[in-house]
Amino acid sequence: MEKVLLLDKYNHPINICSWKRALILLMKGKAVCASENNDISSGIKIENVYIPRVIKLTYNLAVPYKELPFCRENILVRDEYICQYCGKKFSPKELTLDHVFPKSRFGPDIWENIVACCKECNQKKADRTPKEAKMKLLRRPYRPKDYLLFELLKYPENIVKYWIKFFSPINAA
Repeated sequence: MEKVLLLDKYNHPINICSWKRALILLMKGKAVCASENNDISSGIKIENVYIPRVIKLTYNLAVPYKELPFCRENILVRDEYICQYCGKKFSPKELTLDHVFPKSRFGPDIWENIVACCKECNQKKADRTPKEAKMKLLRRPYRPKDYLLFELLKYPENIVKYWIKFFSPINAA
């Protein structure tokens, strides 16, 4: 499914939408191509229609704050599919989620207490803390702050390369 970056009137990223939604916004005149040169070579070709990879709204829009959902997929993306104990990269099916402070001791289901972990390390750690199991975390678990920037991690580099310039600190000012 091809995706398009949606910018507000001032070139700030506000969402990633489907190509169908982008086409509707363009056809209704609610959005325009964000590229100055209308470079169709970098666009998405659907049948005989080119859709830009980045579009910009033509009107102001108040965007509500979006909280990043706490779920298995987002934990794995945050940890880059790397076991946070042994440091090896795994496929999503080969990873489990581990409570740093064990669930058996009422460790909460929150971003700051859950890490991606391979099955072997999870069994080795069992229901102990990393210190008790003499295991070290690669990095402390955290709650990602920027919803849209985090979403970029889910897309391939060949798509993100068209979007990343809109996330620069200069653009965010």
